[in-house]
Amino acid sequence: MGIFEVIEMHKYIMDSIIDELRIKQCLRDIAKYWQFRSTVPGPGLRNVSNFLCKRHRENGIKAEVIPYPADDKTEWLNGSRNPLEWVPRSGRLDVVKPKPEMVCSYDEEPLSLICNSTSTPSDGINSQVVIIDGGSKDEDYGDIDVSGKIIFTNLPAGSIESQARKRNALGVISDCISPPWLVSFPPVREPEDEPDLTMWSIFSGSRNEKGLWGFSLSARQGRRLRKIISENGEIILHANVDADLIEGSSELVNAILPGTDLAHEEIWVLAHSSEPGARDNASGCCLSVEVARTLKTLIENDKLPPLRRSIRFLNAVEVSGFLPYIDARQNELDQVIAGLCLDSVGQDFGICGGEFLLFQSPETNASFVDGFMKHIFASVSAEPIQRFSTNNYATFPWHTEKFWGNDAFVSDGFFDIPTPQISTWPDRFYHSSMDTPHQMSDNTLGRAGAIVGTYLYLLATAGARESMWFANLASRDWKRRIIHTLAMEAVNEDITPFHLRKLGKQLGYQGYDSITQVLRFAPDDHNLRQTVESMAGYVKDFAHQEAETSTEMALAFSGQEVLPIEESSKGDLGEFGSLVFKRLWWQHPPDGAFSDSGRRKLAKLRERCNVSQIWNWINGHRPVREIFERVQFNSQIPPDVMKEYLDLLLEGKFVVIK
Repeated sequence: MGIFEVIEMHKYIMDSIIDELRIKQCLRDIAKYWQFRSTVPGPGLRNVSNFLCKRHRENGIKAEVIPYPADDKTEWLNGSRNPLEWVPRSGRLDVVKPKPEMVCSYDEEPLSLICNSTSTPSDGINSQVVIIDGGSKDEDYGDIDVSGKIIFTNLPAGSIESQARKRNALGVISDCISPPWLVSFPPVREPEDEPDLTMWSIFSGSRNEKGLWGFSLSARQGRRLRKIISENGEIILHANVDADLIEGSSELVNAILPGTDLAHEEIWVLAHSSEPGARDNASGCCLSVEVARTLKTLIENDKLPPLRRSIRFLNAVEVSGFLPYIDARQNELDQVIAGLCLDSVGQDFGICGGEFLLFQSPETNASFVDGFMKHIFASVSAEPIQRFSTNNYATFPWHTEKFWGNDAFVSDGFFDIPTPQISTWPDRFYHSSMDTPHQMSDNTLGRAGAIVGTYLYLLATAGARESMWFANLASRDWKRRIIHTLAMEAVNEDITPFHLRKLGKQLGYQGYDSITQVLRFAPDDHNLRQTVESMAGYVKDFAHQEAETSTEMALAFSGQEVLPIEESSKGDLGEFGSLVFKRLWWQHPPDGAFSDSGRRKLAKLRERCNVSQIWNWINGHRPVREIFERVQFNSQIPPDVMKEYLDLLLEGKFVVIK
């Protein structure tokens, strides 16, 4: 099969998947899932886990629900823990003085009770309320005493949890409707946008002798309560909460489409099941079910050849819920070839705003999946609307964004599972009571299903020919990125030739990493290796030449003469430079994990440069020499510092030599 035949096969696969997808059934699944309002470990999560497992089994797919301890003490991956299980039963907040009036109720809106709230006395509790502007910092309180009272804040309740506990407050009320971090990712949701929206809020769920409960109000409810307080001065509220934090379980759904000759190799699909909305993230979880059914049906009906690699569908609490499963399979992670993160994939852009997003790989572990996914996005976007929806005005705008994290955290070099994330953003109703099933789009969800199914099937069946195509797509992607990035930087009046040349080198390295990563699909194919390494080397040279061209342009703009290329020292690493290190810890060990002498050594190294940046470049494949070359972009790290730092990690048993 030549490369043109591979491309034609890609179109056939995509068409077959589009024709088989049952998006109306997926929308019905989303509506059922949403009713469980799954948030944190507890009954909601257990219900959606059982529902997803049941749907997989109804489709003839092997699936199980694995309960892991949610006890705030069992540890995975060097200290990560699940919070306690939360069991909410009821919650209500009333004004009792000056005049009885209900403020909010768990029965009417489950998200009004802040997750991980604990019980009041069985007959409730009466208390004064104190309005605090902010409340996350000591200076917000001045000489205000909130002990034995309720704090009413304009921040998310979780933001002031530690202060509320420290100051012995009984509970927290918040009428904030927008997470504060949205300031960095506008638009920021304003009260007038949706006055009846209740934001989902959460306390820590950790073991604590002091109970704490809280309520989240809509903007309208908040204004009403503030008005009552301003008109009457001191008022009395009555809170009644019946909820417990217990040592329980956090469930993970594990479903698999088995492969054939390479069944031990896997592609993972991660969609977190701990968000209460229809889009975020019932859509990601339920689309996983439908894509699994679609691929299984196409293979059983001989419309597509069998999978070579297995595809595993996982659902759990965002990030933390997957860690126990990953911890149990630490020694098998090199068999997980790639992944995909599905997070909020079905919104109607006409109602919710936003666009479809492809979050790309981290620069410390650049991947071919970026160029591959862009190609699939473009192909699916070009398909006529009638293949997905009867709404002739439905749109599918999309663009790429930098690495975000989320359940794509497995892209990090510790796991080394290239995992793009697909999402929709911004969403007018994000993390709120108004993320409901009627705001879903069959067009968005159908196109997402086509993207996901095509991506998974091609990776699960790829051999040397497909790998060559992946490498070609990565090469094209990185040449475009290199040209665009350097051209934009060249017109920056503060740019220096030295920075442009370093940037070009860094981009070239990332392109090289992305292209050579495809070798994992056919590691023993000599022809593939030779061709791919030649292609990757060309991209490095291309980045160098573009950096020189951009440097000349930048200097011409400023009227300066072209300076000779600075010689960059490769460093005298000797035989040490050929060693390959593998991390035993996901995140950089805290200082307390080092011995006394190790902490002193680390402190001295930090005085010389930022050695901690080396950590994320260790991915179990790169020789020390390659890591050394890549970290020079952000700051100069001398060879002896590099060696001493890695020796220190080896001494502390945070890494091993492969």
